[in-house]
Amino acid sequence: MSISAFPFELAHRAAAVLRSDLEASITVRQLGLTVRAGSSTGAAARCDQAESLAGRGPCIDAMDQLTAGVVPVISDVETWDAWRKQATHEGFVSAAAVPAVVDDHIAVALNLYSRAPDPWTGELLTAADGYAQITAAMVRLHLGLAELEDGATGYYQQMSDSIMIERAIGAIMQTNDCGELEARSILESASLHRNVSQREVAETLLRALVVSDPDPEIPG
Repeated sequence: MSISAFPFELAHRAAAVLRSDLEASITVRQLGLTVRAGSSTGAAARCDQAESLAGRGPCIDAMDQLTAGVVPVISDVETWDAWRKQATHEGFVSAAAVPAVVDDHIAVALNLYSRAPDPWTGELLTAADGYAQITAAMVRLHLGLAELEDGATGYYQQMSDSIMIERAIGAIMQTNDCGELEARSILESASLHRNVSQREVAETLLRALVVSDPDPEIPG
């Protein structure tokens, strides 16, 4: 079982096509759980990981409010301490987050980081919105394919709650670059805040972001 490659590919393409000096990252938020799905550079990834672990930042606000957010000068931001410190440490001076809806419970954001001051023209943000919509469509397709596969093979249906949760914790550790205890806390928090089971949160995460490999041990 591994994280799907398409968010990484979309992040690289977005950064290359929108502006050659931009760095991009894609974040997925579902049932209160936020994970970084793919990034064009390590610096962009570390910024999104800091935001995901803190549970606060421009891309989370963009997804919650379904409104694009622009941060003209990162160092002037008085909130989002963890994200601001990481972004300035990486040398970024400006950023933008553009959200898109996958379904009633899942949203994505294309997060763009700039080392040049405030490059966010209307045309650039419109193009970024197009890439965010493509990302949402890809996640939607990935979910549909996972459900079709599960209908045929029973892959997720046969997976016990404990295995489902442990694999989701592994996915959170990989995408957010955090330890096991932190990943468990993120999953538990998402479950409590949305009053849904940890299995439901875990299953949605795995369907959306993970490529499943045949596993003969699942029925056990």
